[in-house]
Amino acid sequence: MTQPMTKSITIRRVVAAESAVLAFAIAAHRRHPVLAAGAVAAGALGAWAAFRPGSPVLGPVLRHGPRDRPRAALTFDDGPGPSTPAILDALADAGVRATFFVLGRQARRHPDLVRRMHEEGHQVASHGYDHGILVLRGPAHVRDQLVRTEEAVRDAAGPGVLTRVFRAPHGFRGPGTWPAVRACGYRMAGWTRGVFDSADPGPDVVAERSARALAPGCILLLHDADGWNPDRLRAHTAAAIPDICAAAQEMGLELVTLDQLVA
Repeated sequence: MTQPMTKSITIRRVVAAESAVLAFAIAAHRRHPVLAAGAVAAGALGAWAAFRPGSPVLGPVLRHGPRDRPRAALTFDDGPGPSTPAILDALADAGVRATFFVLGRQARRHPDLVRRMHEEGHQVASHGYDHGILVLRGPAHVRDQLVRTEEAVRDAAGPGVLTRVFRAPHGFRGPGTWPAVRACGYRMAGWTRGVFDSADPGPDVVAERSARALAPGCILLLHDADGWNPDRLRAHTAAAIPDICAAAQEMGLELVTLDQLVA
């Protein structure tokens, strides 16, 4: 399997490709102005959509649930990892079920946590195998990411545990992402609001941002691990969970899994 493509490498390659398109347009604009303008517009739209997690240009993305019901969903990316047990403990104390977008690589490292997620009623969904950025990857690579994660979760917790929902790392997608996701029978999931808990701003900040973001139909993005540094703690997120759950209760919002939110 190829090495995971990082965000910085992806951005540099996209900028290089856009520069080549622009150079072509400048050279061609006198003889073929329509072609030149179309190339620039297509390149700009593709780059914008690739790094815009909720854009429908590269395929449909689930961004929120029904807004006429008092429900919201907590979702966690990049795990399982060292902070996942504390997050599961806090969710259990609050009686809340959430959705965990797991990495196949991490499911291999922590099969007991994948089993615990499932046994405690949480939804287990796919975040791909290695957290590599998919913008410049073709359908075969995306399919490999999905299949390897399916195998890892099946080995950890049994068949049927992984639900057919996929969230791309960082939400970034390329033209080959959606065809592979659809062919493998998955839905593409995004989020309504993220609170940048990955920057470790402190538990109070994570809780306050989450409380402001929560609303009927909201899909909240949080992290129970670090996709690029698997041993890094998400202690601030774990410590914020009780206050997030309490805020939802005060607002009259039931926190449910993603599948329950959109059912």
